[in-house]
Amino acid sequence: MSLFVHKRILIATDFSEFSKVALDICLGVSRCMKTKLYVLHTIEKFPHDYRHLLSSAVHADMKQKLEEEAVEKIKAMIPGELLESEDIVPIVRFGKPFLEIIKVAREENVDLLAVGTHGRAGVDRVILGSVAERIVRKAGCPVMVIRGKKYVGFKRIIVPIDLSDCSRKALEYAAATARAHSSKLTILHVYEESFVEPYVNAANSEEEADEIMKEIERVNETKYDEFLKTVDLSGVEYEKLLKKGIPETDIVEIAMEQQANLIVMGTHGRSGIKHILIGSTAEEVVRTVHCDIVIVKPEKFSFSMP
Repeated sequence: MSLFVHKRILIATDFSEFSKVALDICLGVSRCMKTKLYVLHTIEKFPHDYRHLLSSAVHADMKQKLEEEAVEKIKAMIPGELLESEDIVPIVRFGKPFLEIIKVAREENVDLLAVGTHGRAGVDRVILGSVAERIVRKAGCPVMVIRGKKYVGFKRIIVPIDLSDCSRKALEYAAATARAHSSKLTILHVYEESFVEPYVNAANSEEEADEIMKEIERVNETKYDEFLKTVDLSGVEYEKLLKKGIPETDIVEIAMEQQANLIVMGTHGRSGIKHILIGSTAEEVVRTVHCDIVIVKPEKFSFSMP
């Protein structure tokens, strides 16, 4: 599976207004990048309680009818001129939504998995919805959480980096996306304010504190520049942004200031039995940012199906 050229995109829909918006955005991306788009609907609730009263033939007919109805609903969401295209593929599955979504993503070897969310950005805690949140945490391919209202192209992309291998992978992905969409790319490195304060507070004078801050800035800038040399940014119009602060807050604020259409973030996510994390910074940004965001997983990330 190629991270850098989208050939196959999977969008999950539950026919809600949120997922219709997500589909419209994916259709825009698909048209722009000439990709195959799989539109998946999962049916979890099935009349199991009456299964023992039905013959296998009646049961199969009922299942087929539900599947056909779902396919028609998918087609009703797609513009007429695209219905005959072989690049738009409706899929209906029965089972737990997040598991079926991840299974289809693997089966079709998709490059990007997109989900809409019922979450709302604001001061209060944002709830993504159990299915969207599980997909973000457990899918092995890049996942785009759609918060935008319509597809306007990715004119401004922001990629936060922490100089790790995970953020290098995200920067490579963001650079490839910027090339494909002729986007402007902001490469943002926010070094933790909390790491700096102890050194500054230990200074014996204001002058010494200023010197310490200058040295910290110099070291961070050197590391930042060395990091960028490891990524191919040819053909990309980009700007460097380096600042001291709180990453999860500054990323969201800068995205709003620059009217970004997309954020691309790497994550140190790891899979475990009790809990699965994508990293506190990434989780906070996903929950609060106003624009679409792509989460890129570590190279060796894996999730075993239950």
